[in-house]
Amino acid sequence: MSTPDWSRAPLPAETVSVVRRESAALVEGIIAAIRQENPVYADVLGGPEGIGIRLGIEQAVRAFLDAVERGERVGGPVSEAAEVWRRLGEAEFQSGRGLEALRTAFRTGTRAAWRGAAELAAAAGIGAPLVITLAEAIFVYSDELAADVVEGYLRAQSDEAGERERRRRRLAALLLDSAAGAHDPDAMERAASLARWALPKTLAVLAVAADSPVALTRKLDVDALAGVDADGAWLIVPDPEGPGRGRTLSLAAAAAGVATALGPTVAPAEAPRSLRWARRTLALSRAGAIPAGAPARAAEHLAALIVLADRELAAAHVARALSPLEALAAAERERLAETLGAWLEHQRRTPLIAEALHVHPQTVRYRVRRLHELFGDGLERPDGRFELELALRARHALAASPSP
Repeated sequence: MSTPDWSRAPLPAETVSVVRRESAALVEGIIAAIRQENPVYADVLGGPEGIGIRLGIEQAVRAFLDAVERGERVGGPVSEAAEVWRRLGEAEFQSGRGLEALRTAFRTGTRAAWRGAAELAAAAGIGAPLVITLAEAIFVYSDELAADVVEGYLRAQSDEAGERERRRRRLAALLLDSAAGAHDPDAMERAASLARWALPKTLAVLAVAADSPVALTRKLDVDALAGVDADGAWLIVPDPEGPGRGRTLSLAAAAAGVATALGPTVAPAEAPRSLRWARRTLALSRAGAIPAGAPARAAEHLAALIVLADRELAAAHVARALSPLEALAAAERERLAETLGAWLEHQRRTPLIAEALHVHPQTVRYRVRRLHELFGDGLERPDGRFELELALRARHALAASPSP
């Protein structure tokens, strides 16, 4: 729909004067209709906050009549009224009112403006063709103002979203800063307040094997901080253990199909440790050294994390503790290593060992005698058995997680 050309079909000057004299009543009619039909704005327009909206309506009516009187195009993106309504849109967003309520109120105001103008036109004796032209102009003008107010609303929304995102990144950077003394409680509280993120009593960091963790945040039932750094993506999850099992189930559902690992639950000041453990757990999970989970949880794999914290030390311990097996042929070495593991796990109970290995108990007794020949009293001492079990775990983890 194009704006009417008032140079071809101008309203008589005396008619515009009649409408102008009654513009105050027209404005009051528009405001009354909005208050009556839109509960969200009933109190707003009756209080101090409604002054700006009232002034915007008055200015829009004046601008419309001025343009009609001069035979000019009504409205336009650079008009004074356009900028006024963009600012009103920004103010509406800042007030916390929704965009749909704003659009509804605008439609109500447009209908009221048309009804009021039509009544004035009829009273002034304006013919039907000009009344139709006037109606068309009002609706076109209203559409332009509606576009302006929505533009202002969305502009403010975008600006705030960008600022909020910057503040959330700043908060995440503070939480994950591993420098000594970086976690000043007051600074952290201020940063959390600015980011509109309630600082939790506990949190955990979820390491994510993806370019961006944003998709995961949409699936969670909690407001998590998301980010990416040089070592990968992550989420800071508040209070991961509560309430009940709900948060655990939410994490599992969100992480389905994506390799993730959850660090230990810690106080906010220890967030860097949670991230560090989460990333180590994720690396072991992806390498097959520990079972994959949704997510894999560091707290459930502490032994593997300890054993492989220093690969060089772990390999040295394996070489020393299991050196009696190295002189054997590969097949016998693996059989005896498997038997040793079952013997330690089932506390030397032959029937259970035989069942675990799917062999005859007599075969177990033969292999155990062979192990005693190789390891001597190391099998009898508690510290010896501990070192052997640790070596077997490290051997398995190192084999499953090849060195980069």
